[in-house]
Amino acid sequence: MRKHLLCSDYFSLAILVLVSFFAGTCLGETKTRHVVLISIDGLADFHLENRDLELPNIRELISTGVWPDHSISVFPSVTHPSHTSLVTGVTPRLHGVVGNRVRNRETGESFHITNKPRLESIRVKTLFDWAKEKGGMTAAFFWPETKDDPSIDFNIPEVFNSDGNGDIDAVSPALIEELNSAGIPIELYFEWYSVDYLRPTGDILLARAAAYAIDRYRPAILAIHLLATDVMQHAFGPGHYMAHHALTVADHCVGIIRESIERAGISDETVLIVTGDHGFVTVEYDLNLWPIFEPLGDKVRLHPQGWALFVEKTARFSPEADQPLLVKVLEEVESLEGVQRVLASDQFPELGLPTYEENRLIQGQYMVLAEVDNHLRSDSDLPLGKVRKQKPYHGHGYLPGHPAMHVGIVLEGSDIRSGVRVGPVRSIDVAPTIAHLLGLDVEGVEGRVLSEILERR
Repeated sequence: MRKHLLCSDYFSLAILVLVSFFAGTCLGETKTRHVVLISIDGLADFHLENRDLELPNIRELISTGVWPDHSISVFPSVTHPSHTSLVTGVTPRLHGVVGNRVRNRETGESFHITNKPRLESIRVKTLFDWAKEKGGMTAAFFWPETKDDPSIDFNIPEVFNSDGNGDIDAVSPALIEELNSAGIPIELYFEWYSVDYLRPTGDILLARAAAYAIDRYRPAILAIHLLATDVMQHAFGPGHYMAHHALTVADHCVGIIRESIERAGISDETVLIVTGDHGFVTVEYDLNLWPIFEPLGDKVRLHPQGWALFVEKTARFSPEADQPLLVKVLEEVESLEGVQRVLASDQFPELGLPTYEENRLIQGQYMVLAEVDNHLRSDSDLPLGKVRKQKPYHGHGYLPGHPAMHVGIVLEGSDIRSGVRVGPVRSIDVAPTIAHLLGLDVEGVEGRVLSEILERR
């Protein structure tokens, strides 16, 4: 079901672009010399709206900084595409990170994309590259897609070992020794990574490592990824007390980093950004589609991925003989209750994804998108239609414009307005805004400088 913008939508968009352009011409030179980007994995906007959550540091930042209504992530709204957009200012179509675990359909290799060297995983330049080109020091702490990144000076990359846990072997031994000498046993972060109930404590240790880097090196750009909040929400649901505990611990980590900024004497020239990568929602149903596709047999291969199901033509597919039946099947699928839309490859860019031809990690020439309350399945043993999951799924990955996927974001510090609430922003706006604050030269970004949050000079 193709959705079109109304004329009024185009008019509103044009006004926004013009306002942003003219505002941007009046920004002037900034005094910001340092930006600290804190990602709290799974920090949904509804968490910030929940006054019962203990988030004293973030709430103080809200009172002294800017709190956008929410931030819109990218599709799929999962950790690695979202984090890559935060530091590149572009959608997955351009940066190439289209999922967490992916499969090369040409070679058959399945892998976690963060385990590839950064120069292989990301197709465009990042904030770290832009900062290094200007001679600035850079630091990253378990930030996705940073393995062997030559543009990061102080790096604890997010890399996974064969057990699916953080891989300390990806960290420089000299860096491990430096942190140990400073009283920060970073090995424990990796040891605790595999124990769900210890992960929040591990985030505190990671925050202490980031604070050490600020104390000693005062990097131009520092990015840190706090992960326990995602783990607890997946395990128990976003409203569970264990999820709320992890969020409060993450807020404590924000406090550790705030204290280091003040201790380093750089508060007047530092911007602190606290955000996330996606929201969270609970799904209790699956929608099985296999019976509709069964007449096509081995002419197509189905790849269910939660709310999305990719349809791939196999070598046995005949365009002349089989395409009419495939079109009919897809029309029937799109008419089902619980299906939001069916897209062909040339429509994938509407979601910020590459086409099938552009990227060999895209699994099919068609994509079926579900409504938010069910996942799509391809099970020959089940009838067509909805079936209740054996266990509810707590997670993310849905269309980023859905309110459940809206991300929380707060910005505070030098050059940032104080005590202001503004309208929605996008994750792709974060990188160009940071680049503007630091005076970095960037081009080719899809996001914009958030001029409405900046003090005029």
